[in-house]
Amino acid sequence: MSKRPGQISQKDQSRQKAAQSQPSARQRSSSRQAVSAAPGGVREVTPEMRARTARTFGLVILGFVAGIALMVAVLSAQGRALREYAVRVQTAVLATGPSVNVSYGQPCVDALPGALPSGVLSCDVQVSSGQVSVLMQLERDREFRLAPKAAAAP
Repeated sequence: MSKRPGQISQKDQSRQKAAQSQPSARQRSSSRQAVSAAPGGVREVTPEMRARTARTFGLVILGFVAGIALMVAVLSAQGRALREYAVRVQTAVLATGPSVNVSYGQPCVDALPGALPSGVLSCDVQVSSGQVSVLMQLERDREFRLAPKAAAAP
């Protein structure tokens, strides 16, 4: 394939582009903020780029902290709901006046009708010598036990 007069080959075009894209040695030495972007190429980090990077980093850290705070708040609310339910069950059983001579166990839904709180697999009330304790089996092999409480003396 022959070239026409004034036509430049592809090889010559790529050489010209490479020569135009590389700054002179004088320009490279005067740049204090030059950062190597690729082998053979240099880019300058501008204050806008620094500000954008800092803002992105700050938002990532803020998002991480907000996520952790949200998880702690949810777990705290769930724990409070479990504790309140256990206290209501214990109060309901104590209101029946359990005998100090009898020990027995029963499901919480028998003592306090209604649905169990979310995350509770099973709930049992133990009455022993007039003291009432509540044991809840939770998801992920956890359990919550409310300490025994005796009925108030008349």
